[in-house]
Amino acid sequence: VKFAALDPELRVRIQDSDAALQKKKDMLSYRKLKYDLERIFVYLEGEMSAASSKGYVPLQDRLAVAEFGLLEGQVGTIRPLFEANEGSTPEDVDVDVLQVIMEQTADLKRRLGIDFLVTGFTYDPEAFRRWLAGSLEKFKVLAAFGGKGCQLFYNDLKFSTNLVSRAISGYTLKPREVRTLRRTFKDLLTFIPFAIIFILPLSPVGHVLVFGAIQRVFPEFFPSPFTEARQNLFQLYESTEFTQVTFQEGFPEKFQRAIEAIIYIIVTFGKTVGTKIGLIDETEGNGSDS
Repeated sequence: VKFAALDPELRVRIQDSDAALQKKKDMLSYRKLKYDLERIFVYLEGEMSAASSKGYVPLQDRLAVAEFGLLEGQVGTIRPLFEANEGSTPEDVDVDVLQVIMEQTADLKRRLGIDFLVTGFTYDPEAFRRWLAGSLEKFKVLAAFGGKGCQLFYNDLKFSTNLVSRAISGYTLKPREVRTLRRTFKDLLTFIPFAIIFILPLSPVGHVLVFGAIQRVFPEFFPSPFTEARQNLFQLYESTEFTQVTFQEGFPEKFQRAIEAIIYIIVTFGKTVGTKIGLIDETEGNGSDS
């Protein structure tokens, strides 16, 4: 349909109808927002009642209540305008602000599990991307931790083997070296079950939960290379001993260094030539005297 070819009066009616329809949509969005906030309030009220019976309120629930209060405050700033113009959207209301509040409310509902309690298999691309990104990040941390631990364990075995060979050849071990041998032997015994649990096909979160439970029950189960104390010490050693400083030079700095090098070469060459000329003159002078 060519809008410009229509009758002017019909075009005006179409534009007025479109504006009225948009206002109705905005009013519907506001009412839906109020309804969602009421549902969130009922849900949080039930959670708070259940938490009060336990004697404490989890941090996650307190944060959800605080976020709900912020959303309620934002809606409270535009509520009088909608209430005074029932049936239409007031001109003073910023529709973009209303859309932002609706998006924040929908996100809070999703995190609280409202309207998302469905049965069967469902695919949420956003939730899957968040889960995948979080799992990859945890896997990187876990892999870095395991790599450093294996490196430390290899160094301990190598050093302990050297100590044993020296002791066999007649060397008397020092108390510190004896403690190192005992620690390495204990680490060798605990490394096998630790490695079995580590390579089990669990998620990064599953590994964290399993190792956390083991650490609470058996604090000495972990090999020392896989403890936080030695890992932090190893990281500190790396940062102090193997730090490579890279100078970021631009063209002016490079040009200045080149000029300084050229001047140094010229001065050095001049001194060398002057020394040789001085020696030649001195030799000629001695020859003429004789």
